[in-house]
Amino acid sequence: MGLLEAGVRALAVTALEQAKTVVIASHIDPDGDALGSSLALALILQKMGKDVTVYNRDAVPYSYSFLPGSELVSNRLPPECDLLCLLDCSEFERAGEMLSAWSGYSQSLCIDHHLTVNRSADINLIYSDACATGELIYELAMILDPSFGLEVAANIYTAILTDTGSFRYSNATPSSFAIAGDLVARGVEPWEITQQVYESQPLERIKLTALVLETLQIANSKLSAAVWVTKEMFEKTGTNSEYTDGLVNYPRSIAGVEVAFMAREIGPEEYKFSFRSRGRVNVAELVAGFSGGGHHNAAGCRLKGNLVELIEQFFALVDEQFQNIESDD
Repeated sequence: MGLLEAGVRALAVTALEQAKTVVIASHIDPDGDALGSSLALALILQKMGKDVTVYNRDAVPYSYSFLPGSELVSNRLPPECDLLCLLDCSEFERAGEMLSAWSGYSQSLCIDHHLTVNRSADINLIYSDACATGELIYELAMILDPSFGLEVAANIYTAILTDTGSFRYSNATPSSFAIAGDLVARGVEPWEITQQVYESQPLERIKLTALVLETLQIANSKLSAAVWVTKEMFEKTGTNSEYTDGLVNYPRSIAGVEVAFMAREIGPEEYKFSFRSRGRVNVAELVAGFSGGGHHNAAGCRLKGNLVELIEQFFALVDEQFQNIESDD
């Protein structure tokens, strides 16, 4: 059955079926995969009669507020539960301090598709061949509730749509398209979801984009490019971190650029870096030495230091990686 090994799949299904109370959590600054996967699983478990809490430290971003069940997301944890499900990340710390310090669960299950992972749960359903965590949720849904309806389908479709870059990235596989086809057959309207996610931007987002693009810096080699966003930009435009989703794709779209990254200020000389690759450079390897993680083509890390120096450091690392790739070709 698809990507999931029978043994691990059976353990996960048994845990989900036996639990009466479940907390579903995902990483901070949730994206479409984290939210779509969490809400799809929550709706399935609710239909099975489970008491479900969907936890995230951060609020649902404006572009995903349309998702069925989005009102279930809460920044509060119950005193205890039978099962904690950690989705789209494998480290409890990535879900924030409150979740990582919480011990009110009897068993934990991780469902994730990232390459760089820490298998810290009791049951780890982690498959890097999946295009999105949503693809793994789909396979579980086909076991737990094969006749699932439009609300679950819309969440899974959004998860896969966003993590494959609208099926443009290299992680879009025949399986991705097959699942999408089934979800459309269940009633999903692709244009409606595309419009909600990508075509309903607030004016403030456009103003922030203009400021961020003014910071564009390109390496001497032309192989990498960077932009950054500061707290001052957020204040000037009345925005916050959720408005930065996808901005890193602008420098990546420049002809000849192999790797693009965006630095977002999160504290005094402290930044969250988001990297995107066209495919030849593995950015997960690039950030591994900085306690970062992610995929071959999308990864991130957090660093302290002088921004100009950090950018130059990453420009040099990209050049070095690219030289190694060319020498191996």
